[in-house]
Amino acid sequence: MRAEEIKKLDLPAGPGCYRFYGRRGRLLYIGKAANLKTRVLSYWRPNADLSPAKIKMVAEVCQIRWTTVDSEIEALLLEANLIKKYQPPYNILLRDDKRFQYIKISTEDEIPGVFATRQIGPAGRYFGPFTSGLAVRETLRALRKIWPYCLERKAGKKICFSAQVGRCCGVCGRRISLADYQRLIIRPISQFLAGGKEKLMAALEKERARLARQLAKSPAGAERERLIEQERILAKQIDNFRHVLASAKILSLGDKYAADVVELAKILSLPRVPRRIEGFDIANLFDTNAVGAMVVFGDGEPDKNAYRLFKIRSAALDDTQRLREVLTRRFSHTGPDPAQDSRGKKTKQDWPRPDLLIIDGGLGQLRVAQAVLRGLEPEVPVLAVAKSGQRSASARDKIFFPGEKKPLELPLASPALHVIKRVRDEAHRFAISYHRLLRKKNFLPGDSHHRFSE
Repeated sequence: MRAEEIKKLDLPAGPGCYRFYGRRGRLLYIGKAANLKTRVLSYWRPNADLSPAKIKMVAEVCQIRWTTVDSEIEALLLEANLIKKYQPPYNILLRDDKRFQYIKISTEDEIPGVFATRQIGPAGRYFGPFTSGLAVRETLRALRKIWPYCLERKAGKKICFSAQVGRCCGVCGRRISLADYQRLIIRPISQFLAGGKEKLMAALEKERARLARQLAKSPAGAERERLIEQERILAKQIDNFRHVLASAKILSLGDKYAADVVELAKILSLPRVPRRIEGFDIANLFDTNAVGAMVVFGDGEPDKNAYRLFKIRSAALDDTQRLREVLTRRFSHTGPDPAQDSRGKKTKQDWPRPDLLIIDGGLGQLRVAQAVLRGLEPEVPVLAVAKSGQRSASARDKIFFPGEKKPLELPLASPALHVIKRVRDEAHRFAISYHRLLRKKNFLPGDSHHRFSE
């Protein structure tokens, strides 16, 4: 594209994210801007100081698309999430091995802390990831205006300096109890970061309506003054909350899943980010009506239209033999890799080749999967995940890899483990739901919802 063509695009002058595309719609680069028009045009200025890679990129650009947002912070978060989701080739700076930043709630401390970190440990709750320290700092600053969390780790006899200037609730000096701190500060922050913004706002508005009803019935006096003060504080909190929603939006659940898949690729040293992940589970009722379930996740989210159930043809098989039958039948539906497909189109029986297989089981199930996958080109990565035999909440699932006898045990807070467990648990749920249907109807359903593969 030329500068004259860019000027005709009617790019907005506000904040947002822009995307450069090459030939055949190939996504080349994702960027953010406080002013989309100025930023995009800057690539085509005669005196633009571009790196060799950027010069090459600009020469390949055939199309530009953009998404407008309400603030620069939101543009920054959107850019980070899109880059992690689509991995454009020219976003080199965001494709290195550095860990992204997370917001951690340190549940292991006497006073749970809320802070930024790049390290994921065995304790605490983690939210993110964020690719920018600025995004994390702005988010934490905005959250503290609504819920004045404490920066101290232990409670003492005196309140901290932040409490003296109104930036801390005073739990450090026992102005409120630890139980109230959990209920009033930590729990709402966790809910907000986990995507529960709408519920929190609804609760605040409901409380405001309750106070208004009480005020309407309250006569003049000390009680009315107390209610008026409560309403004033609540109104300020709601205003701050709306400001946070407008200027420091947190990752959506879908974006978090996409980011978790990128982290999974790093942990497992996969050749590329797994766009399509398939999970398998075998279930039966007292060795009867055995069924194999296949679930599919795309960019970290369930693709329920691609789910399949396999009726096991022989009742005399054990679970590993059933798994072999299911996987063999599944890969009988896989045509040539699209990049190597000389036919030019796929048949109706072809299913997309997975980028990763997750099997519910241990070493035995993993070896069966390896045997079925042997000889496939390109190679399909596979792992098996087995639940820990311990009942403790801190017990970790065991992840088995080809060529490794000792399983990997990831921290409970690991985003990679979140992906693996979501796929495994969804495969189990899908298989069990079918058995419950069998128990109710005592025959195989004929509707297309279950998508049986004969």
